Amino acid sequence: MHALRRLTNVALAGGLLLSVSALPASAQWQIDSKDGKTSIKIGFLAQPQLEVLETSDTTSQSTNLFLRRIRIIFGGKVADRWTFFFETDSPNLGKSTGSATTNPTGAKDAGSIYIQDAYVTYNASDAFKVDTGMIIIPLGHNHNQSAATLLPVDFGPYSFTESTPIGARVSRDYGVQVRGYPLNQHIEYRLGVFQGARGAEASNPLRVAGRAVWYPFSADTGFFYSGTFQGSKRLVGIGAGFDTQKDYHSYAADVFVEQPVNGGEQGLTAQFNWTRFDGGTFLPGLAKQDAILLEAAFHFLKGKVSPLVQYSRKTFSDPLTPGQTVWQAGAAYWMAGHQRNIKVTAGRQHVDSQPDRTQVLAQLQLFYF
Repeated sequence: MHALRRLTNVALAGGLLLSVSALPASAQWQIDSKDGKTSIKIGFLAQPQLEVLETSDTTSQSTNLFLRRIRIIFGGKVADRWTFFFETDSPNLGKSTGSATTNPTGAKDAGSIYIQDAYVTYNASDAFKVDTGMIIIPLGHNHNQSAATLLPVDFGPYSFTESTPIGARVSRDYGVQVRGYPLNQHIEYRLGVFQGARGAEASNPLRVAGRAVWYPFSADTGFFYSGTFQGSKRLVGIGAGFDTQKDYHSYAADVFVEQPVNGGEQGLTAQFNWTRFDGGTFLPGLAKQDAILLEAAFHFLKGKVSPLVQYSRKTFSDPLTPGQTVWQAGAAYWMAGHQRNIKVTAGRQHVDSQPDRTQVLAQLQLFYF
C-alpha cells in the first residue's frame, strides 16, 4: 500500500511537471544601444525536481519536491571585443536533507542567493581570448559543462570533488585565463592562474590549471561545454586537463562524441571522463582517488526523445576506503531543446559493503537566455 501510494504521488508530480512544460516560449530579453555596440541580455534557469531516494537503512524513502537550480542570468557586450557574463544561483531550494539526528524536523533549505559565475572576456580572435573574474576551472569536459545543457538530470556526482577542499564553489575560482581555438578550430586550449587555497596571510603560491582538446571535425566553442546537441551536430572532442597548487594535483582525460544518424532523424551522444584527485599534504581532506563518468543517449524523432544512461564510479588509493558507484537510466523529452525539457531517471547508489539505495528523479527545465 505504501509503495502504491508513493508511485501515485510520483505519477501526479510527473503529470504536474508535464502540464507546466506546455507553457509557451518567450522571446529573448535583450536591450541594445542605439549604435549596436553594446547590449545586455537577461535570462533565467529554473529546474523544478522530484527526488525519491531510499534512506540509508533502506527501510523507507526520502521524498523531495524542490528547485534543483534557480538562476538569474546576465550577459552581453560593452564593446566590439569585450563581453561579460554574470549569473546567480540558489541550489536545492526547498529540499530537506540530513538524518533524523542532524535534521529531526526535516526543515527545508531556505536558500541563499550567491554569485555562481562572473567574468569578462576580451575577444582578440578565435585563436586568443582572455577571461578574468570568477571562472570555472578548466579540467574535464563534464567539469566544464553548462548546467543548462546537461544530457541527464545532473552532472556526474564526482565531477567537482576538488571544490570544497580547495575552497571553491562548484569548481569556480577567481583568476584569469587565456583560451582559443587555433588551426581552424581543430584545437582548443585553456590555461589560467587562480586564487586556490590562500593560506595564512594569503602566502600560498597561486593555483594553475589548463586544458587542451582536439576536434577532428567541428569545435564546441562556448565558454561552457554542452552535454548534448540532441544528436543534431557532428562533433568529436578528445581532451585532457590538469589542476595544481603546491603538492595538490588533479588530472583529467575525456572523450565527447555527438553524431547524427539517418540524415538527422536519429543521433548519438556519448562522453567518457576520467579524473584523478590527489590533495597531497596541501589538501589532506582530499584523498587520492580516481573518478570515472560514462553517459550516453540515442536520440529519436529528430532529437525529441532520448533514452539515456549515466554511470559513475569513485575508487580510492587507500584500500580501506570503500568505493562508490552511482548509475541512472531513463529518458529525456526535449520539447524545445535545452529551453524546455523533461527528464526522468531511475537508478541505484552503491557504497562498497553497504546496502544499495534506489533513486528516482524527475526534472523539468525552463531556460531562456
